[in-house]
Amino acid sequence: MDGKIPRVRIPNWFPALKKKLDSMSFRAEDKRYGWSSHVRWPLLSIVVGVLAGLGAIFFEELLKFALNHLLQLPTGYIEPVKGAEPRLIATLAATRTWLYLCIPTLGGLVAGILVFLLAPEAEGHGTDAMIEAFHHGGGLIRKRVPPVKVLASAITIGSGGAAGKEGPIAQIGAGLGSILASLMHLSARDRRILVLAGAAGGIGAIFHAPLGAALFAPEVLYRETEFEFEAIMPCIVASIVASSVFDQYSGRATLFFPGPVDFEPRELLAYLVFGCLCALVGYVYIKTFYGARDRFFHPLKIPRIFKPALGGLMLGLIALLGPPILDGGYGWIQVAMEGKMFWGMMLALVFLKIAATSCTISSGGSGGVFGPSVFIGAMLGGAFGFMAHSLAPAWVINPKSFVLVGIGGFFAGVAKVPVASIIMSCEMCASYTLLVPLMLVSAISYLLLGNTSLYEKQLVTRLASPAHLGEFARGLLEKAQVWEAVQPRHIVTIPEAMRFGELIRIVTDSLESYFPVVNDRGKLTGILSINDIREVLFEEELAQVIIAKDVATPTVVRVFWNESLQDAMDKMAVLNVNELPVVKEEDPDSIIAMIAKRDIISYYYERSCRSG
Repeated sequence: MDGKIPRVRIPNWFPALKKKLDSMSFRAEDKRYGWSSHVRWPLLSIVVGVLAGLGAIFFEELLKFALNHLLQLPTGYIEPVKGAEPRLIATLAATRTWLYLCIPTLGGLVAGILVFLLAPEAEGHGTDAMIEAFHHGGGLIRKRVPPVKVLASAITIGSGGAAGKEGPIAQIGAGLGSILASLMHLSARDRRILVLAGAAGGIGAIFHAPLGAALFAPEVLYRETEFEFEAIMPCIVASIVASSVFDQYSGRATLFFPGPVDFEPRELLAYLVFGCLCALVGYVYIKTFYGARDRFFHPLKIPRIFKPALGGLMLGLIALLGPPILDGGYGWIQVAMEGKMFWGMMLALVFLKIAATSCTISSGGSGGVFGPSVFIGAMLGGAFGFMAHSLAPAWVINPKSFVLVGIGGFFAGVAKVPVASIIMSCEMCASYTLLVPLMLVSAISYLLLGNTSLYEKQLVTRLASPAHLGEFARGLLEKAQVWEAVQPRHIVTIPEAMRFGELIRIVTDSLESYFPVVNDRGKLTGILSINDIREVLFEEELAQVIIAKDVATPTVVRVFWNESLQDAMDKMAVLNVNELPVVKEEDPDSIIAMIAKRDIISYYYERSCRSG
C-alpha cells in the first residue's frame, strides 16, 4: 500500500463529478483529519439531492396528470382551495357518483399488475421498504423499484386511493441514492447513508419541508428517540438541494395556509387531553391498518395481483359515504383550518379515512401513510378543537390551532418520529407559533403509544440494527482481553520429531482442528491444522519419512494473554484461520491456551445479553 485511499470508480455518465473526485488523492494523514469526508460527502449529497428533486418533480407531475384524467374529469370530483365559499364546499363534499366504485377498482388492478409482476417490494407504503433496505439489505434497492413505484403510486392515488406521497417519494429517493452508490462502488455503509439522503431529499422537496425531512429519514429507522446521526448532514444537504430544485420548478409555497394561529397558556390543559386522544385514535388506526392486512386481505384465497383491486372497490364504497377521503384530501385540511367544516363531519372523516387507507394500502396498493396520517390528525384536531370550543370556550379559545397541532401530534405518535413531526408540521404550514402545544401533544402521543408503530420495519434502537452489529461488537471486543474469553480445555500438542504415521493417528482421533508443534523443551516452534496434511493424509509410504516439523507452519502468529479480543479477531481474519495459540508476553514460546472464534463470539453474546 502507498498510503493513499483508493479512488472511487465512477461511471462515465458522470464525467464532471468523476473528474472532480479523481483529482482528489487523499493521503492517510488527510483522512485522519477528516478532509476526505468533508469534501466527498457534500458532493455525493448534492448529486443525490439533484436526483431526488428531479424525481419529486416527475412524480408530482405524473400524479397531477393521473388525478386529472382518472378521477377529476370522469367524476367531476375536485378538492376545495384556499378561501373557498361554504356553499361550494358543501357542494363538493356531496359529489357522489357510481364511478367511485369503478375507477379505484381499475386503478388497484393496474397497480397490482405492475407491482406484483415487476417489483413486489414496491407494494404498500414505501417507507417500510426503505427502512428494511437500510437495516437488512445493506442499502441495496433494485434499479427497477423507483420507476415501478412512481407509476404504481401515481395510478393508485390518481384513481382516488386513500394514500399519500411520502412513502412513494421516500422509496423513489432512496432507490436513486442506492443506484448511485452501486454505480460508484461505494461500501454498504456509504450506500445506506445515500439511501437516507435520497429519501430525505424527495420528502423535503414534495412536502416543502426540507429540515423536517432531513430529520425524518434518520429518525424513522428506530422506535426509540434515536437518530442515524452519521446521515444527518448528508440528509440536510440533499434535502436543501432537492427542495431548491423542486421550488425552482414549481415555485416556493407551503402546503397549508392556517392564517393567524395562536394559543393561550390555559389552553395547554386542553392540548394535554388532545394528546391522549391522538394516542387513542392512533392505536385504533394502526390496529385497523394491519388488522385489515393480516386478518382480511392476506388470508383471502385470491391471487395477490387482484387484492389491490378489491381494496379499490371497498374504498369506492366508503367514498360514497364521504367523498373527502379520496386521494390525499389536502384541500379538505385547508377547509378545516379555515373553520368551514362542522366538527361532527370532521370526526366522521377521521374514521372513514382510517378505513379507506386500510383498504387502499393494506390490500397491496402503492402509496404512503404520511398523507393519510396528516388528514386524520388534522380532522381529529378540528373535531376536538371546535367541539371543545362550543362546550368550554374559556378553555379552548383558538379552535383552528388544533388542526395544525393535530397534523404533527398525531403523526409523531403513530410513526415514532416526534422531532421530525414537529418541524414538518410547522414547515408545511409556515408557522412556528404553535411550537409549544405541538411539542406537548407530540410527546404525549409518542409516549402513550409506546412501541406501537405504523412502520413495522422500525427497530427499537441502533443496537438492534444489523447495520451496526459490527461497530457495536468492535467496541465491546476492544475493551475485553483475551484471558476473559479463553475456555479451559485440553491442548493437543505435537512434538516436532513425531513421525507422520503417529501424527495422522492423533489428528484423526482428536476433535480439535489446530495443533501446536513443540520442541523437546515444550517451546512452540510451529502449528498445523487438518488442512495442512489433508493432501498427504493417505500416503502410507510417507508415514516413516516425514515428521511433524516438515508439515507444520514454522511462523506462528500468537495471541497474547492481555491482548484485546478485537486484535485477536483481526489476526484470525488476516490469516483466515479460526483458532490461534495464546501465550504470555514475557514467555512468547510457551503456549498456555488456544482461543477460537467461537470462544470470542460466545463471550460477546454473553456480555450483550447481560448488558441488555
